[in-house]
Amino acid sequence: MIQSFQEFTRRQFLKSASGGLATIFFNESLWGRVVSASEDSSGRATPNETADQWLPTCCMMCGGATGMLVHVVGGRVEGVMPNDENPIGTCNVSQDYERERGRGAKLCPKGNASVASLYDPDRVPVPLRRIGPRGSGRWEAISWEEAVKEVAGRLREIKERYGPESLFWCSEDASFVNIQKDFCELYGSPNFSMHSNICDVSRKLGYKLVMGHDRPLGDLQNSKYIMLFGWNPLAATKWAHLPAIINRARELGAKLVVVDPVFTHTAAKADEWVPIRPGTDGALALAMAHVIVREGLFDRDFVREWTTGFEEFSRFVKGYSPKWAEKVTSVPRETISRLAMELASTRPFVVDAWSGPGHHSNATQAIRAIASLPVLLGQVDRAGTLLFPERKGPKRRGLQLEKPLPPRVDGLGTKYPFGHGSGIYCEARDAMLTGKPYQLHAGVFVFQNFVMAVPNTSKNVEALKRLDFIVAVDTLLSETAELADIVIPGSHFFERYELIANWTTWPTLALRQPVVGSHVKGMPEYEFVMALGRELGLKDKEGKGFETSYEGYMDAELKSGIGIGLEELKGLPGAVWKSGQTRYEKYLEEVKVPEGAIIDEKAGIVRNKEGKTVGIKLREKIVRGFDTPSKKIEFFSKELKEKAFEPLPRYEEPEDRSTKKYPLYLVAWKQAEHTHGRTLNNAWLMDLKPDNPLWVNTETGKRLGLAEGEEVWLESPHGKARVKVHLTEGIHPEVVGLHHGYGHWALGKLAKGKGVNDGLFMPGKAERLSGEGITKEVGVRIYKEASKG
Repeated sequence: MIQSFQEFTRRQFLKSASGGLATIFFNESLWGRVVSASEDSSGRATPNETADQWLPTCCMMCGGATGMLVHVVGGRVEGVMPNDENPIGTCNVSQDYERERGRGAKLCPKGNASVASLYDPDRVPVPLRRIGPRGSGRWEAISWEEAVKEVAGRLREIKERYGPESLFWCSEDASFVNIQKDFCELYGSPNFSMHSNICDVSRKLGYKLVMGHDRPLGDLQNSKYIMLFGWNPLAATKWAHLPAIINRARELGAKLVVVDPVFTHTAAKADEWVPIRPGTDGALALAMAHVIVREGLFDRDFVREWTTGFEEFSRFVKGYSPKWAEKVTSVPRETISRLAMELASTRPFVVDAWSGPGHHSNATQAIRAIASLPVLLGQVDRAGTLLFPERKGPKRRGLQLEKPLPPRVDGLGTKYPFGHGSGIYCEARDAMLTGKPYQLHAGVFVFQNFVMAVPNTSKNVEALKRLDFIVAVDTLLSETAELADIVIPGSHFFERYELIANWTTWPTLALRQPVVGSHVKGMPEYEFVMALGRELGLKDKEGKGFETSYEGYMDAELKSGIGIGLEELKGLPGAVWKSGQTRYEKYLEEVKVPEGAIIDEKAGIVRNKEGKTVGIKLREKIVRGFDTPSKKIEFFSKELKEKAFEPLPRYEEPEDRSTKKYPLYLVAWKQAEHTHGRTLNNAWLMDLKPDNPLWVNTETGKRLGLAEGEEVWLESPHGKARVKVHLTEGIHPEVVGLHHGYGHWALGKLAKGKGVNDGLFMPGKAERLSGEGITKEVGVRIYKEASKG
């Protein structure tokens, strides 16, 4: 049992925070190895209402699912710490795992503050039925049985009257997704959507089109040069190990370059900050490619053997010189040329991009341009470069539906042939408003504050008001919940199960499990979904429905996916399954030639009987290649050309850039203190970051006559609000910015009325290739008079 461990209380949390954000990345090595006070002879901890024990689970304060140990005493959570059996929080490469475990696993500030969300006094305590007009805040408590029957009854009515496709269902994307998909398909609705389409789907599509994998991961700590476009991993910590492995790389001599209009926490720790005009990242990447090709610095052998379309690409980039790019990006041409030369002369390196360039109208092509840089130099799937993770996870059961699902309402697969399976929120919202291609009548929102999350807040409110019936499942009365007809209490992640296929470069899977009973005496979301399915009598042609327990459902998914069951997973150290190790250069692995395959000696490819390319002929071997149609990395995309999109990563100006009337760009970013808008009622985190003043460059502020802390109007063509000014050198002079997630008028007592919602100012568009919601592209103006025209 741990000796002399003091619980991480709010007071200690704030004391740690006073030493800087790095201090509150909890390091397990400070405390030694955890052994539960109530372990059985197998070493497995089991929940007990009276025991003093440490139980393994996975964090869900964001979607990163960092490994966590929870101290439970008498059925109440008393503290948390990292779980070093889980690679998430330690590192993402197996060869580094044991060494990094010795340095200590990590947990970010949000994870450390998770207990404050569990015991939030504003949590929805019981199912609620609206008894006043929408948004009136008038509710009556109902029983769980009433809630299930009423929701099922209304959904049955709507299905019979308008058809099953009139149901829109959206969910957070890292929890109990499969059971919700099952419900929608058995109900007959094609319109299940998830958070991903306002997160990183343009990045996924860009990399998928070029490299064949939609989420390559950087082997950052083994890299010698790291260039990040619009990514802030030292603060916007998707995975808690990111700051540690980047800092480890820098200790070992790597150079860190951050391209971003904002001097983020990562930029502050970098060797070089490159302030760039928003939405022009693709132009910078193309100009760097221009230098690399012009100077003959590309990896000729790799490009010849492993890429297609280089001839077209090399001609294409001749038009994107550093001189041209300087005018577009505001980055000096000398800097562009030097960065290209540095990149070309350093091995290994990581070039990566996330939501900075990914939340613009030109996002996918910008990501393709950025992805071309490591391809030109052969820095792909090798140690210290971008790696293609090999993940294994639960396998969703197959359903035999009575009839095919109708077309989706959001254009996925038609208007958006390259859209992500998570759907297109902006298009679904617009369909609610216009009734085209058909009218939606019901909406179920599971842990999704649609009003605040989707760009263009006022449109979102009006759209939801058009629905006949709304169900919100959430822990707090969010802005979306305030418009609902029925509110179902959501669970905290300490109260529920989930199977997590980790984002590591080798196969690992972790268990999120209940460590305490429901604080509000409710049922987890998946149990509510299954109860609805039973009430509606939903089954497929083989009789598969919702009769099993959720534990049984998970057990079957696990056995189909990785070959072990739920009880076996619980019995593994830290409730984490790990298999094999990180493998490099997987494209060189030999593959078996399928029966009837044709080897095209001239083209050097192997096609199966259906004509699909299944391998590459490399000298005397048939090898795997990449997961693209050609099995090679593609500078030129025939897929895009066939769908009438630009096959080369052409730069186009952002659609909603600044104008004469709205001369400043508005961007938003995420920090370590909060996740989107959902942690804004967490008392500990709000003590750290209670507000989001508008960052304005000092020189810009001087020109506009602004003073530090002054309240002014911020206005775009789509909305305006009062904001407090923060003058700083840490933002591009043509740009103003807000920490994302604030501006609530609901959610809870702490969140209400704090800061400004950046979504209020956005047009509310989707990027035309990926369907990504555009959240960082609009022109704004600042003024002091309320009535300025």
